[in-house]
Amino acid sequence: MRNKGRIVYSILCFLLFFLLPLSDSIKVYAATWGSVELTGESAVLMDADTGAILFSKNGEEKGYPASITKVLTALVVLDHCNLDEKVTFSHDAVYNVDAGSSNAQIEAGDVLTVNDCLHALLLKSANESANALAEHVAGSREAFAEMMNDKAKELGCTGSHFDNPSGLFSENHYTTAKDMALIAVAAFHNEKFLDIEKNLRHTLNGLQRLPEGNTIYMEHKMMLPDSRFYDKRVVAGKTGFTKNSGNTLLTLAKEGDRRLVTVVLGDKTPYHYIDTKALLDLGFLETEQQELEDSANYLERIRLEAVKQGYITVEDKLHFSGKVLLSLPKEASQEGLEFQFLLPKTEETEDTSADDMTANEESPTTGADASVSSGSSIRRLKENALPELVFLLDGRMVGKASLYKEQNIRVMFEEASPKTKAAFFAVTISGVTVIIAILAFLFGGGALYGAKNIVDERKRRKKWKERRKKRLEEMKISEEEFRKLMEERKKRKKH
Repeated sequence: MRNKGRIVYSILCFLLFFLLPLSDSIKVYAATWGSVELTGESAVLMDADTGAILFSKNGEEKGYPASITKVLTALVVLDHCNLDEKVTFSHDAVYNVDAGSSNAQIEAGDVLTVNDCLHALLLKSANESANALAEHVAGSREAFAEMMNDKAKELGCTGSHFDNPSGLFSENHYTTAKDMALIAVAAFHNEKFLDIEKNLRHTLNGLQRLPEGNTIYMEHKMMLPDSRFYDKRVVAGKTGFTKNSGNTLLTLAKEGDRRLVTVVLGDKTPYHYIDTKALLDLGFLETEQQELEDSANYLERIRLEAVKQGYITVEDKLHFSGKVLLSLPKEASQEGLEFQFLLPKTEETEDTSADDMTANEESPTTGADASVSSGSSIRRLKENALPELVFLLDGRMVGKASLYKEQNIRVMFEEASPKTKAAFFAVTISGVTVIIAILAFLFGGGALYGAKNIVDERKRRKKWKERRKKRLEEMKISEEEFRKLMEERKKRKKH
């Protein structure tokens, strides 16, 4: 009996020794997503940097947004207006709103800046400001609503239709929590929007009704330090309410380097704030961002798949455009991570090859570098755009990445237009000319030649600028667009 007892004891010790560490390992690395009970009819918690949905309750079901609509309104306005532009309030803008609905005491005939109007829109939720901004940008509320729908589609919204700039109830004005989260993410990446939202108060001056000025205040209680719902993580947001929609709340929050957005629809007072806090706690306390492990191996696998699908050739080199971040439960393993290509966006582009325009827009230098940096690089940046890449874990999107490719000079030359090939030879010859000039300066006439060369250089630079301006006009690319393309190229070269 004693021997049997010792055997049983030994087996138990063995199990405890080997299985307990195993259970700890399972506990640490299991990708278990947290959950939370909410009062709202639908809600979404999204990572603003990875695009991952960390929690969803009926996230793609139709709902009514009420005044959180105004976040989209603000984004459209910021796309098309300068903050110092003047907006005149028409009679229709002021009075074509529901009686008793939110307003900022603005009268027909008042003239405010776009900046003042956006503060009234986002802090006070002024419906007359929404109408006036819509008329200023598009000429009418109806035309502006079309712009809103275009913007929503651009941001990836698939279950929304916006009928007006204010969010006042209409059967034809609806959205989903997921779509509003995508709009919230866009707002989080818009510095002008954040600059307005950080102000908890703002004074509107020059009003006929209130010549002394009207000070308006932020209505999102999670941003107000004296509110019982205050949350220091919240940096921006928008409230909404109508009888038909119930309470809606869109919230932008930041803690450390993490940025999260939440949306709740169809909620009850004050549970839209309680639900939002629960979502933020879930996101910040139970999830984390992890950098993609073994990125070089993934990049090679992605390259091979891109070759297989015809996005690149075998000779192309592929790179991530930046650091790849994933949103995962805390301490979860990346084992089993998969990737997929999203369908690429195609756009019609012109042949923008240039005769001698270099990618180094700071100086019209010549030489080998210039030969591969002519206007054809602009064409490639447009035509060779790669599809966006998404990372999946257990079928759930946890991150995304942008890709770019490098081509060797031979491939680029073969793909170039006849004009670009001519530019290659022209630039190469120019490079030889410069070398000869330098040698002549060093071993020839010296100072006299140098003085003449300075004059010639100024003429050459002036002529170069004129030719570049002409080429940009022919290519229908503005100076600003060209600069952005070149900045993007420089960043890619650094990576």
